[in-house]
Amino acid sequence: MLLLTRPLPKLDASVAAFTQAGVSVTGVATSDIEYNDIAIAKLHQYLLQHSHATLIATSVFAVPALAQAWPDAPSYRPILAVGDATATKIKSHLPQVTVFTPAQHTSEGILAMHQLNEANCEDIVIIKGEGGRDTLQNTLRLQGKQVYPFCVYKRVALAQPFYTNNWQIDDVSGIIATSENMAMQLIASHSDHILTLPWVTVSERIASTLRKRGIENVAVCEQATDQALIAWIKDNWEY
Repeated sequence: MLLLTRPLPKLDASVAAFTQAGVSVTGVATSDIEYNDIAIAKLHQYLLQHSHATLIATSVFAVPALAQAWPDAPSYRPILAVGDATATKIKSHLPQVTVFTPAQHTSEGILAMHQLNEANCEDIVIIKGEGGRDTLQNTLRLQGKQVYPFCVYKRVALAQPFYTNNWQIDDVSGIIATSENMAMQLIASHSDHILTLPWVTVSERIASTLRKRGIENVAVCEQATDQALIAWIKDNWEY
C-alpha cells in the first residue's frame, strides 16, 4: 500500500483514480484550500482594464478564482497552464479560451514557452497561491516584462492529517509526495520510519528538499497528474 499526498479538495478524486487503476493507496491530506475574495475582486478589476494581458495559472486551485474574476475571458488571449490537470480545469470553466501547457510542468517549463517571448506579450498576470515560488515573476521581470501576481488562495494546514482509511506504517511500501509543503507536514507528523521508505515526487526541487531531510530513496515523476504518477509507479515500483 502507498501513501498519496493531496490537498483535501483533490484527495477523493485522486484516490479513486489510483484505486480504479489497481494501485492500492491511502490518501493523506495535510492541508485545505482557502480562497481570498479580496484578491479575486482585485484580479477582476485588473482584467476588466487589461484584457490584453497574458495569463498564467499555476495550479488547478487558481482556476476557479480566474473563472470567477473573468468569466467572459476573450478567446484571443492565451492562458498558460502549468500542467495538464490545470489546462483541463480551465477548459471546463472557460471553454472559449485557448490554453497552452509547457513540455515540462514546472515554472521553468513555463518560462521556456514561446508565448512569453512574443512581441505582444508585455503584461503578464500570474494567478497563484500565497507562499508559492517567485521564480516566474522574478525571471520575467528581469526580462523586462510587466508582471502582476495575484495570490487568490492559500493552503491552510489541518490540525491533524486527514486519511481516507485506517492504515499502519508497516503496511506502507512507498510515499507519493505531490508538494514540498505536504511532504514536510507528513514527515513532521510521523516517526522517522517514513524517512527510510522510497518516495516519488513531482520535481527535482522537491526531491532535493527531501534528500536534505534525510530521505535517500527519492525518485521524480516529471508530471503531477494522477495518470502520470500511476504510470510511473507501475513502471518502477512493486505495489
